[in-house]
Amino acid sequence: MKVSYNWLKLYLDFTLTADEVAEKLTLTGLEVEDIEETGTDYQGIVVGEVLTCEKHPNADRLSVCDVDIKTEKLHIVCGAPNIEAGQKVVVATVGTELPVKLDNGENLVIRKSKIRGEVSQGMVCAEDELGMGKDHSGIIVLDESAKPGTPLTEFYPSTKDTTFEIGLTPNRPDASSHIGVARDLAAVLKLPLKNPLDDFKNQGFLNDLSDQVSIEIKNTSKCIRYSAMMVENITVKESPEWLKNHLQSIGLRPINNIVDVTNFVLHETGQPLHAFDLDLLSGKKIAVQDFDQETNFTTLDEIERKVPSGSLFICDGDKPIAIAGVMGGKNSEINSNTKTALIESACFEPVSTRKTSKKLSLQTDASYRFERGVDPNMASKAAQRCAALLAEVSGGTIIEAMTDVYPTPVKPAQLTLRIDRMNKFLGSDISKEEAAAILRALEFEVTENENILHCEIPTFRPDVHGEVDLIEEVARIYDYNNIPTPDYLKLRKLQPLPFHERFREKVRNSSRALGLKEIYSNSLLPENVTRHWGEENIIPTLNPITKDQAILRPGLIHGFLNSADYNFKRNVSGVRFFEIGNVFSRSENGTYIPGVKEETNLLFGLGGNKNDEHWLEKPTPYSLFDLRSLVNGLFDSLGLGDKIQYQKDNNDKLIITAGKKQVGSISVVGKELLKSADFDKPAYAAELSLTVLEEIAHQQKDYTFKPIPRFPSFEFDIAVVADKSVASGDLENMIRQVSGKKLQSIRIFDVFEGGSLEDNKKSIAFRLIFLDESKTLTIKDIDPIIQKVIKTLNREFSATLRS
Repeated sequence: MKVSYNWLKLYLDFTLTADEVAEKLTLTGLEVEDIEETGTDYQGIVVGEVLTCEKHPNADRLSVCDVDIKTEKLHIVCGAPNIEAGQKVVVATVGTELPVKLDNGENLVIRKSKIRGEVSQGMVCAEDELGMGKDHSGIIVLDESAKPGTPLTEFYPSTKDTTFEIGLTPNRPDASSHIGVARDLAAVLKLPLKNPLDDFKNQGFLNDLSDQVSIEIKNTSKCIRYSAMMVENITVKESPEWLKNHLQSIGLRPINNIVDVTNFVLHETGQPLHAFDLDLLSGKKIAVQDFDQETNFTTLDEIERKVPSGSLFICDGDKPIAIAGVMGGKNSEINSNTKTALIESACFEPVSTRKTSKKLSLQTDASYRFERGVDPNMASKAAQRCAALLAEVSGGTIIEAMTDVYPTPVKPAQLTLRIDRMNKFLGSDISKEEAAAILRALEFEVTENENILHCEIPTFRPDVHGEVDLIEEVARIYDYNNIPTPDYLKLRKLQPLPFHERFREKVRNSSRALGLKEIYSNSLLPENVTRHWGEENIIPTLNPITKDQAILRPGLIHGFLNSADYNFKRNVSGVRFFEIGNVFSRSENGTYIPGVKEETNLLFGLGGNKNDEHWLEKPTPYSLFDLRSLVNGLFDSLGLGDKIQYQKDNNDKLIITAGKKQVGSISVVGKELLKSADFDKPAYAAELSLTVLEEIAHQQKDYTFKPIPRFPSFEFDIAVVADKSVASGDLENMIRQVSGKKLQSIRIFDVFEGGSLEDNKKSIAFRLIFLDESKTLTIKDIDPIIQKVIKTLNREFSATLRS
């Protein structure tokens, strides 16, 4: 947002330089991001009389002129098509600096030069070259009475100014105006603020405009207040210089005196206004309403727009005449024939305005302020200020009446500030009187009571909600630099973290220790992923930012694939990633929102090669077993290894369970999913529910010391022959169930096919390790267990002992 130094001086008598003002504003929280000098003070610019004007001998579009500036006659080359002998013109002499930016960012300095072989000793100026406007069609021609050599300052006031670019945060709508910025500056400098709105009544006039125009708000949820005044017998013409200078200083182009006044009051007060030509309003009626269908509407910029349904309009008796809070319509704009202007000063609901502005991709100075929140209690005063200025610059007459539709007036909030609490919070020693003075300077109504301030919050400060906000107001005006640095700090003993935070941090550290790198991906996914998850599991967002961020993620796999693909496209040969993030699914038992279950998942993902190509070895791609090994390592580090079981779902997927609870799965990423992610390498992913793992871990008993067994273990190898379709994992799980507590571990050490075996058979050899902490085991102790295992495998899987 741009703020003018000269404009601020209308409301505040200060002597600070522009740099000092910028520093003060930044310290109050209104960060000045850029300072730019604008306009000119016309030093070195005088009136000249064109004595002769001849065609340039070496250029068709240039003229060579002799110009009298009283002290000397200048030979000047000029390219303006309207220059003629006998004219009184504006001349920039050699050494003059003009407000014209060169490519290097510096201003143009007039120098003696040769142009196409002819000497040029100055410049005859157009409007844009003096910063008076944007017109470059021809030079400025002065009245014949102007005398050569007269400084231009006798005809035009200086336009020299400094503009501040303020990075306004969304929580400070009050500072989106010159008065709002001046209010903060006045509080810091302890100077009185000259607010022109103080001259007007807040509730308008006793009489309304019902005889001339009726006003109705049909949607009071989107339009909080609508105030209107009228100025008749106006003359639409060019604005006076003071008004044009103020607007040009902040980069606005003057249009005419009526429109310029509405823009001036907007940037002065922060209240957007609009002026309608009353004679163009059908039925002499204003209705504020929205429509159920899309509406075609031509705005002031002469663009026909398709305005979405639900957008708020200002309508006359039979048609829309403005998009509420955004832009007026071409069909009711002020023109050279306008005689009566109807001034609109309204307050529109921020969310509705933001939606309309965003859908139309149309942000204006008005929508910028309505989106952040405009003070509804300022509307009538701003209308009166606008009417007074309109009458001044147009010669019109104010109709002493106002229609002010305000169905539910907004009341100021009440808050309490404890001085002891404030000083303890800030580490300061600010007195009650000083705090009260600061708040009153910011236009808070303050009542003092012992060591407490009772504050009425002005409605232009919707960001002040609690006591801490009042503390911030005092601190920023008092200046944080004035708060002393303490000699020592008191540190409280930290409270222990809750279990779920400690558990997730342990998961994160264990994952890093296993050599995986953490990634963070977007929780919103594209619309086209619905076919991978099924429509019934998808939760769409109500107002998606883009089509690529339209649904809540049901799982973490897409984030892994996108991150892996990003790395592969940058010549990374292999990835080992993990991510902890929330996932969403439909459920009757919603976690926070009815119908939406939210859980935290952990994803392990592998893709590409385990190692780079080397002269001693070729690159080895990752496999599903590498991923299972990592998952096992995680469970062991969490102390959950003995509670986890694996079940084969198909050849590409393992289901992980803990008792009756499903923990997650390990799988080969399907070709269709890889294709949708533009992924051309094999990938493997394990997605686990941290919510379930946390529940299991929370029930775990603390670790206890267990002595090393006194007696040796007993190893026994068994090889069984089974059909190739039988999964080794199923055989292993059955052996665990049958062998009882003495079985300490089991692993496969050999798989054999072919030879003497039938084509559809395979041999799997298991090494079983038994242990009894009370004695040394012998074959007599183990043989009954082995026989039971063999019988069970034969019964369940038709597996036989290999001879």
